[in-house]
Amino acid sequence: MTSAGFRFVSIFAVCFFASAVSARAQTVQVIVPEENFRKEPRASSGNRLATLLMGASVHVTENRGRWIRGSVEGWIWSESVETTDRDGFDLIVSKPGGENLREEPEGSARRLAILMRGMLLDSLETRGLWTRVGREAWIWSESTIPIEGQVVQTVDPVGEAPVETQRPSPTPLSDRLVVGSDTVVMLWSPDGDTTAVLRRGTDLTVLARQAGWTRVRVEGWVWEPSTLPPDSMAGEALSIDALKSNPQQFRGRRVEWTVQFVALKQAEALRTDFYEGELYILARPPDGSRGILYVAVPPELAPAVQKVRALQIIDIVARVRTGRSALMGIPILDLIALR
Repeated sequence: MTSAGFRFVSIFAVCFFASAVSARAQTVQVIVPEENFRKEPRASSGNRLATLLMGASVHVTENRGRWIRGSVEGWIWSESVETTDRDGFDLIVSKPGGENLREEPEGSARRLAILMRGMLLDSLETRGLWTRVGREAWIWSESTIPIEGQVVQTVDPVGEAPVETQRPSPTPLSDRLVVGSDTVVMLWSPDGDTTAVLRRGTDLTVLARQAGWTRVRVEGWVWEPSTLPPDSMAGEALSIDALKSNPQQFRGRRVEWTVQFVALKQAEALRTDFYEGELYILARPPDGSRGILYVAVPPELAPAVQKVRALQIIDIVARVRTGRSALMGIPILDLIALR
């Protein structure tokens, strides 16, 4: 090989190496309350591994369009995982309902993520009853920002000397948006029905962002005689399936149902639709049909609920908290009265 050819190959190799170092050196931080951590760079319910919480750090290894592949590390309670040899991983989350990933090996440490049951992990370290784990997966890039002030090493292809450049401070995403096109369709959920058509210039308040979608609030005035009271059923027989299919539509709706009491539970921290430690009833339809329901119990009704026997049929008056919980997709009601 000639000296010119050798020099060309050397410069090419250095440039390639610099690109790789720059990509791998970046660390980003989650800036939305919750964001999905996915096995593949596409938004579908079947490839979700975990929910990353605001402030979690992701060490970037690859960029693909508007998606980022990166690794997340943290500490998990060792009894919540089991050993495995699937797909080259060491551990699998075995706790029903998933488990928290924490910044430090202690129960009071900041939560970084909620890992789903069945998520495969790399074991990195064990300390007492805690295990440090890691996993690479995909996250929507617009839900993150580079960590302010981090230094990225690049290489000068001529002098082959490392050069440090300071990353500029990121611009936070706005909490307000304005409709820019002539009309925008507003949906109940990314795959749900139309709830409104918004005109150009409509001011929106941002509540959450996820995979290109933004949950917003819009304010305006309606002619009251054309509306129904919140407790009105509008002629429909409200069912568990109806709640799950349109979780936002029925929020706040008052219902009177007959259900079968299964058990009284206490909410763990990972059930984000409840307060930690809140009591709730696990219930199902009395006719044996499919469906599960959670009914949150206020403190003043706890003594009466504690007297209910397993599999007893009860009549409840309740208000819909959500038609589909974040963790399990199950409707949650707030108990008003027990009859």
